[in-house]
Amino acid sequence: MSLNHRQLHRLHRIESGLLRSDPQLAAMLAMFGRLTASQQLPTWEQLATRPDRIRQAAALIVTAITVLATAIAHLLVAVRGLVSVVVMGDRARPATQPAPASPPPDDRQGRNPAQGS
Repeated sequence: MSLNHRQLHRLHRIESGLLRSDPQLAAMLAMFGRLTASQQLPTWEQLATRPDRIRQAAALIVTAITVLATAIAHLLVAVRGLVSVVVMGDRARPATQPAPASPPPDDRQGRNPAQGS
């Protein structure tokens, strides 16, 4: 983590004030700092570096462009379908003639089984 001169000066002033006010607490904090110096911070506590933020922003932009392109593609398909229906008009669905009703065939004895006789 890099700090500018003003931030480093403020931290130094806080440290010196802590050493003057409570030397025992300062010693315990120093020991804690030495014991945990080799450990990594959990990922949710780490600050993203500039390249990480740039990479995350680029990934979000690519995702947004992909979603937008998909939405535009779906919109174009819908518009094309609508235009084809309008252009085709009545030709889109050919008119169907109802089939002539034919009586069911009689059996050999002249009875119609559909009529139940």
